[in-house]
Amino acid sequence: MRSSGLVLFACAGLLLSGGAILGGSTAFTLLRMSYYFWTTDLGVELGSIVLFIAGAFLCLPSCWLATLAPYHSKSVSILATLMLLVTTSILLLSTGMSAITGLSKAVREPGALNASMLRAMAHESVDPAVRTAFSAMQIELRCCGVQSNADWYQHRRVLPPSCCGRLLNGKNGEQCTSPMHAGGCLRPALTEIRMFINSVCVLTSAIIIVMASTLFTAAYTLVSNALERKESRALKIAQPLRIACLHPTIPTPDMQQSIANVPIPPQI
Repeated sequence: MRSSGLVLFACAGLLLSGGAILGGSTAFTLLRMSYYFWTTDLGVELGSIVLFIAGAFLCLPSCWLATLAPYHSKSVSILATLMLLVTTSILLLSTGMSAITGLSKAVREPGALNASMLRAMAHESVDPAVRTAFSAMQIELRCCGVQSNADWYQHRRVLPPSCCGRLLNGKNGEQCTSPMHAGGCLRPALTEIRMFINSVCVLTSAIIIVMASTLFTAAYTLVSNALERKESRALKIAQPLRIACLHPTIPTPDMQQSIANVPIPPQI
């Protein structure tokens, strides 16, 4: 019991730190990346990142229960709840790992993402969402166009203001004619996605290993507590058997003399 409590305490610390890092970094990356990738075909794949956030946030109550379970009077119910939370979190993270393969496919086959960004660029003049997404992406990634800044000239006469590092045209109405960064956004976007996939997969795999250890230790502690309680109840019910043994008394010389001195009543 003591050793399992120490293991649960160590797993609780790892779950707290790992869950906070995974949940916070994934939520921040989702808000930042989805802002300029949502208009492409990666919207569904980016939506699957929510599974990582949900699984990471389940680490926080699991951490609390793991530190409370070994020494609480209601440890059985707490351990059962801990096992349920850990199992749910493992399923969420595993599903997220399976769903993120769509993003990795975009890295392996950049032609699909290239075509998707070019299709979105064609609607930039009529769709404010596309215009805002490209502005954010070009300012954030320091790029212009998809392959190069020449892609914009297929749909408009001048470059958008974001290619010059600003959201709007200048005060005097000057337009962007010379981009700050001539390179396209496809390559830095793929680099961004690749770094995100690698970091999330490594951290998620580590958390799943810690959760598997927590689940095994909680199950072991639950079974051990059940066996100990069963043995203690059996000891309380079984009463010790007491046997009285009567030994014959051997008369001593004093007892024989006192018996001989006893007068015998006369017989009538």
